[in-house]
Amino acid sequence: MDAPGGPGIEPRWTSSAKTGVGTAINPRSRVWFTISHGILNELYYPRIDIATIRDAELLVVSKDGEFWEEKRDLLHRQLYIDPEAPGFVLINEEPHGRFRIVKRVVTWPQGDVLLQQIRFEVPRGDPKDWRVYCLVAPHLGNQGMGNSAVIEGQPGTSAVIGRAWREHLHLVVTARPGFKAGSVGFVGASDGWTQLHGDRRLVEYDRALDGNVAITLELDLERGWEHTVALAFGAEAGEAELAARLALLYPYDVVERQYVSEWKRYMSGLPGLLPLDQPHAKMQRISAMVLRVHRDKQFPGAIIASLSIPWGEACGDQNIGGYHLVWPRDLVESASALLALGDTEGARHALEYLMATQAPDGSWPQNFWVDGRPYWSGSQLDETAFPIHLAYHLTQIEPARTAFFYPMVRRALAYIARNGPVTQQDRWEENSGYSAATLAAVITALVLGGAMARHQGEVTVAEFVEALADGWAAMVDAWTYTHEGTVLPGHPCHYQRIHPAAPVAEDGNIHHGFVPIKNQPPGVDPLVPEGAVIDPGFLELVRYGIKAPDDPHILTSLAVVDQVLKVDMPYGPLWHRYNRDGYGEAEDGSPYRGWGVGRLWPLLTGERGHYELARGNDPEPYLATMEQAAGDGGLIPEQVWDGPDLPERELWHGRPSGSAMPLVWAHAEFVKLLRSAREGAVFERYPVVARRYAGGLRRHLYIWHWSQPMAFWPADAAEVRIVVPRPARLVITHDDWQTHREVDLEASGLGMYYYDVVVFGLDAVEFTFFWTDTGTWEGRNFRCHREKDRVTAHPALGR
Repeated sequence: MDAPGGPGIEPRWTSSAKTGVGTAINPRSRVWFTISHGILNELYYPRIDIATIRDAELLVVSKDGEFWEEKRDLLHRQLYIDPEAPGFVLINEEPHGRFRIVKRVVTWPQGDVLLQQIRFEVPRGDPKDWRVYCLVAPHLGNQGMGNSAVIEGQPGTSAVIGRAWREHLHLVVTARPGFKAGSVGFVGASDGWTQLHGDRRLVEYDRALDGNVAITLELDLERGWEHTVALAFGAEAGEAELAARLALLYPYDVVERQYVSEWKRYMSGLPGLLPLDQPHAKMQRISAMVLRVHRDKQFPGAIIASLSIPWGEACGDQNIGGYHLVWPRDLVESASALLALGDTEGARHALEYLMATQAPDGSWPQNFWVDGRPYWSGSQLDETAFPIHLAYHLTQIEPARTAFFYPMVRRALAYIARNGPVTQQDRWEENSGYSAATLAAVITALVLGGAMARHQGEVTVAEFVEALADGWAAMVDAWTYTHEGTVLPGHPCHYQRIHPAAPVAEDGNIHHGFVPIKNQPPGVDPLVPEGAVIDPGFLELVRYGIKAPDDPHILTSLAVVDQVLKVDMPYGPLWHRYNRDGYGEAEDGSPYRGWGVGRLWPLLTGERGHYELARGNDPEPYLATMEQAAGDGGLIPEQVWDGPDLPERELWHGRPSGSAMPLVWAHAEFVKLLRSAREGAVFERYPVVARRYAGGLRRHLYIWHWSQPMAFWPADAAEVRIVVPRPARLVITHDDWQTHREVDLEASGLGMYYYDVVVFGLDAVEFTFFWTDTGTWEGRNFRCHREKDRVTAHPALGR
């Protein structure tokens, strides 16, 4: 009988506040699972970026007609099966003790099946007086709509199975012993929850096609209190059914032991793990498991940002990506944490994956599916810099691989040289301009890449990128440090979050000075003065050794950050990303829907811990704070709720908000901070960078770059390097064209061309270009002044 009410209500995802994530180590098992509220949430198959169900839970009906939904009506506890394996025991109890559900959850290491061992316990009375149903909501292929489901008989038995499909993805739900009855329906109209919640009866519809569907299957309690439920996947229905039958051939405990033993074998191979009786050892293990769980298996170097969809309960089919995508920055942060744990192979796989996904121009997309297809189209300069960091770090462990990694590094260096120092997006993915955090990553990448180029005998390339690094490092404060800030009255001097690039208007004036703040509610003017916004990203200058921890500009900025962004929780300090941030729940705790209020980010506590260690202070309080900010399952969230308790929203002061949990980047930061604390040195502080800038920044060479022409050169400059992206002849004067020189630019080896102009004793220079590749003039002149006069474009003079 066909289910009525199609196609059902508009589909939604579910809570992103996960308490557990897991998958088998074995690559033959291509199923990932998430847990919250005592039940399964999204499952992913056959890749880590493809969600297949919304959730799977139990519904309970008593003989006197009472109804319970497992995730909403029961009390939840969660345990790890083993401290070194992401398998879980879920204990969900009726508040008055009338019954208890105990579930054990793992995936079958040999195939694409998730197994739940379910035990329904009734302290008093007969379990036959209860009806217990499995409710599964297929969202195959990251979509809630367009799914179909049927109930079919299980061959050779009186039992039934549930089957769902969408395009080439198939799901089968079956059990041992078998389900006694089942129904499929359209969500909100004829699904099992709607029926049982309404009149406590289940009409057995056997077909629901092309909509938002759900499968409901009744456990046969007459055949025992303990059942093993399989959710199996395949490219065809037959594949999924066979996988389920194979997995159910084995007693559940046999499958669980194999799952745990394979995980323990991996964990025992991590030399960086602390003994279990040491402080932070439990969180370190959880973090190590989170990092490994978030790796794909078809493309094992791909590590996604989170197995979650932030505020998923407010998101539908239009949000197909969530955070289960690859961000190059998050990927490198995770790979660096793998190195901190001693998993060199895992980090190498990540770099090889980046090598394979690099664009022809040397960059990477803002984020992308694990098969390399871009998702968002933005460009973030640090996401091209970080793979260079990882490549260099690996060559320090495996120097023989330098030649293999270097072509990728070379292309990335060329992209940075062409497009820097301005980034289209900062690390918060919202604004373009000069960002201290981005510049820190880029300058470090140029120095590290230069060292690799020199190792490969490309001295010209090495000298060019090192000079570029020095020139940009010398300008970091000029670009990002303000003396007219308005963030905190009485504290006008500090690094600002971002300095917008200064476009030259038709009238020759530079119009800039305002930052558009994203995620603001309708009717709010998003434009604010750039000096009115601060974030702690400048601390990355200290992490990499470009700035000293006691640099006066760092200290004055920290004073502002701590008064404006810091919140002291009972367990320690947390920080906001930046003032006026709108990426978070609304004031009333309702989910983020394009605007809200940014909350506290535990990963920033880890970054602050690295700074304090560099300054000679104890990072232990910051490790402890990150650990205390974690959710009940030990997962570190993207954000922590800083408002008052709102039980109706499941928001409690100092506990995870509704954003992504876990955030793999945060777990990576914890792992690296723990390694740094043990060694008494910042893990990602590369000596070749720190030595270069020890004792102060190099200031002898300044860069005039075609992409962002320098407005002036500082008074102490001896030379200005002019850099353009094409072969050219430079025509230059310092006396208003009474005399001039012509010189061919030198090739950098990276597709950029340059010439060093001696400016000592000069007040201004003016120049133009003859492009030798096309035999044409630029058609305008550029003028650059000592100190603060701006650069402008004029009609060509004398040409």
